[in-house]
Amino acid sequence: MNYGTILVVDDDALSRALCTDILTNAGHKVTTAASGHEALGALKEENFDVVVTDLVMPGMDGIEVLEGVKQYNALIDVVVITGHSSIESAITALKKGAFEYIRKPLHADELLLTVQSSLEKKALLEENEEMRRSLRLFKVGRTITSSLDLEKLYKVSLDSMIQTLPAEAGLMLYSDEETEVLKIKAARGLDPSAGEYLLSLFTDSAEHTLHGTKEVTVLSTDGLKSAHGESLAGFASMTVIPLSVRSGSTETFFGYIVTLSSKPESEYADETVKVAEFVADHACQAFTNARKYGEAQEMAYIDSLTNLYNAKYLELSLERELKRADRQKIPLTVLFLDVDHFKNVNDQNDHIAGSKVLVEVGGILKSAIREVDTAIRYGGDEYVVILVDADCESGFQVAERIRASVEEQTFLHSEGLDLKITVSIGVATYPVHTTEKSELLRIADSAMYTAKKSARNMVFLYPVPGADSESG
Repeated sequence: MNYGTILVVDDDALSRALCTDILTNAGHKVTTAASGHEALGALKEENFDVVVTDLVMPGMDGIEVLEGVKQYNALIDVVVITGHSSIESAITALKKGAFEYIRKPLHADELLLTVQSSLEKKALLEENEEMRRSLRLFKVGRTITSSLDLEKLYKVSLDSMIQTLPAEAGLMLYSDEETEVLKIKAARGLDPSAGEYLLSLFTDSAEHTLHGTKEVTVLSTDGLKSAHGESLAGFASMTVIPLSVRSGSTETFFGYIVTLSSKPESEYADETVKVAEFVADHACQAFTNARKYGEAQEMAYIDSLTNLYNAKYLELSLERELKRADRQKIPLTVLFLDVDHFKNVNDQNDHIAGSKVLVEVGGILKSAIREVDTAIRYGGDEYVVILVDADCESGFQVAERIRASVEEQTFLHSEGLDLKITVSIGVATYPVHTTEKSELLRIADSAMYTAKKSARNMVFLYPVPGADSESG
């Protein structure tokens, strides 16, 4: 029987103890972690053969533990433990590279058999180094391509490259899709000044610039050390891996992965370059997929008429911004806006004219708010605006500016119609009115209806406890 070093991750002390007893009684060495963050910390302190993790945990769940383990070392097998209610998550875990899943309640024989299978596979691979390298590359490739989250993908791609090359540090430089400006998106083992210096090698117009490097290139760092003092001390070579994919006559450039190693340039073999190209190909495919996924996701949240965000996005945005407001202890204001007598616009003209009016109102909203704020077409002739770090007073001022801009504008002038419209706006602020997402929206909506009932073409701030309401 093969014995291994096992990391058991579970927030429940009883389950953790049961799993530990089963494994230690069978002769395995066991380390435990009560959370995902603790588990990822343990990976840096000790070498493990297998990680056994519960799927449902507060904070970092089992899927995130799996991703963290694979990012750290793709060859460590992960066994997930799941209840019947989370079986779909277990299937997701398998797709992301888990070795196997075990259902609760935990049975000793099943756990031991699963762990033993993993250890036997590892022993077989250690007898065949070439097979082991191939499997590592396969798992690294799968780890990279399984991610659709760009923020995670930056780190996963860099860590995967450092894992598979002889490297101890590195940098992920990603090109902004619109501006094509390279930015540092992930770094490992480098202080910030060294990272900025390496970035300058790709952006400066000096003779030593690396911008435009088209293939995997291994360089000595001797010249770099003298140019940048001690920050690159200990590194003898640097590998530059360009990330780009060609489709027909079109080439899409993503950026570069730069790795640093204590191994001198002369010791790099052709096989190392091939490995870097393999990982780079998978990273490029993953970046392509992530961009397409992001575009599709973005389109699902865009109103096709006004090009503002739609009601689906409101739920996501408001929840995210309220969490940030709570975390940073800052206010957040919601404006609920309705076009006055919009039915008359349609009745007196036509629905095409009405649609164009809605587009122009959307343009006024976008010009009246900051980039950090969000304008949403809620439906029909109703809009919602989320103002970040805005209290009642500043929110009221923005609403009044929008109201005045709409009143002053002549709509559909280019169509020869010269329409005049007005809007009613309700204002509600977190946390003075409520701390609940749905309640905040309801209060802003109620304030808007008060404005419509009072006189229309006005802004109404929902009464603040202990203060007089404002209107305009």
